[in-house]
Amino acid sequence: MKAMLKGALVALGLAVTLAMGQQAASAAENSLLHQILNRGTLRVGTTGDYPPFSELDQATKTYKGYEIDVVTALAADLGVKLEFVPTNWDTLGAGIAADKYDVVASGVTMTLERLKSVAFSDPYLDSPLVPLILKKDDGKFASWRAMDQEGVKLAVMAGTSAEESAKKNFTKAEVVPITAPALDYQELLAGRVTAAITDTVFIKKALAQYEREFAVVDPSHPIEGQPISMMTRQGDQVWLNWVNTWIKLRQQSGFFDSLFQKWIAG
Repeated sequence: MKAMLKGALVALGLAVTLAMGQQAASAAENSLLHQILNRGTLRVGTTGDYPPFSELDQATKTYKGYEIDVVTALAADLGVKLEFVPTNWDTLGAGIAADKYDVVASGVTMTLERLKSVAFSDPYLDSPLVPLILKKDDGKFASWRAMDQEGVKLAVMAGTSAEESAKKNFTKAEVVPITAPALDYQELLAGRVTAAITDTVFIKKALAQYEREFAVVDPSHPIEGQPISMMTRQGDQVWLNWVNTWIKLRQQSGFFDSLFQKWIAG
């Protein structure tokens, strides 16, 4: 009797092991990684409106920026061609769900809210949120918290993590979502808002261009951190493992350090 029971347990164990192996093999075969390799193309959703991460040159209809260099290297290491798919901030996740592109690379921030419907790679850059104000208002607010008052209008790009963060952290000030092709800092320049809530990397570029017009409120104490990473679909650990390993190896090689110097520090 014991021998029969032992034999049955062994057989059950083998069956479970075989089933798990078959499931693992099926997951690998169905992974986005193998779809990309078989297709021979990496499809990248990008907005083209967010320098220095993703900027569309209207004259040549080509993209440039930090994130563009990231996915160019990613496609090269995959051994596939690169295809850019235009998208906007309001529909990033919907495009992933609809299989319009494999990843989004546009300076997208990983947030808990976004992680409810999409997956993210490991972050490779942090660009905290701070308020950008007009030079004439410099010194008017001691901190971003001091801006949370009636009569203050805060411009944010619609669909971005800045909008999500502003609505969470400001209860009295008015949050004003701006839809592309209009830009948050343009609303500030026009005097229609008190401040633009955006990230430190973007602000660095804005200050370089509008040094006489803009100032930053207490940049050493940001509203929130902004871990930048690639957005992709949920439930594909094989693909995510490959991308995260690629990021780790590229970090060790100094690739991301060189991109920082090229697009941000310089």
